[in-house]
Amino acid sequence: MSIQAVLFDLDNTLTHRGQSVSAYSQFLAQHFAASLLNIDLPKIQRIINRIDNGGYPKKELLTHPSIGASVAYALQQQLSWRAVPDFDELTKFWFDHFGRNAVAMPGAEALLQGLKQQFKLAVISNGGHATRLSILQGLGFTNYFDEIVSSELAGISKPKPEIFLQTSAKLGIAPERCLFIGDHPINDVQGALGAGMQAILLEGFHTTNQYMISNRIQQLDQIWTFLD
Repeated sequence: MSIQAVLFDLDNTLTHRGQSVSAYSQFLAQHFAASLLNIDLPKIQRIINRIDNGGYPKKELLTHPSIGASVAYALQQQLSWRAVPDFDELTKFWFDHFGRNAVAMPGAEALLQGLKQQFKLAVISNGGHATRLSILQGLGFTNYFDEIVSSELAGISKPKPEIFLQTSAKLGIAPERCLFIGDHPINDVQGALGAGMQAILLEGFHTTNQYMISNRIQQLDQIWTFLD
């Protein structure tokens, strides 16, 4: 059955989360340089990556309800400051600037430009809606999409099929005519398949050998193989 809509996960699908953390860390170090006793960029990156965990934070490492607030607290406590910034200032800095420093996955924009001419496009991403929009705006990708659906907006998270079905309904496309691409074998691939969609795993971010997933790609432009 021919595909009419292509749907994407966000983190480690359209944006490279690790590279985005690196870019944000450098921006933060530059901004707060005068307040730091020394600028230890690798340490800043380690602190953020430990909590962020590729966008899949471990609950036991979250000191606050959000990744951004937990990162702010950790930076406040673990860096060597000349003048310690206010916790609220560091938290706001994350929400204001992490998305603006988002780094696109290689080939993402060229792919979206090509797909937009032929298919309806959507994003389905677990997380707060404002942060999803901020990342997409930082990438310059917002206008490519007909629908941007966050778990916060939908009131339900991947891999539950309802969030996929809500999105296909908004697009006006039957689930079986939707193709979903993501990096997570359960949240993305199994979730989409459970909703009756076709699904592709973007490899490289999770151990997936134990999963029986037939449609796999290593780079985004390989999606065209499944659309021709």
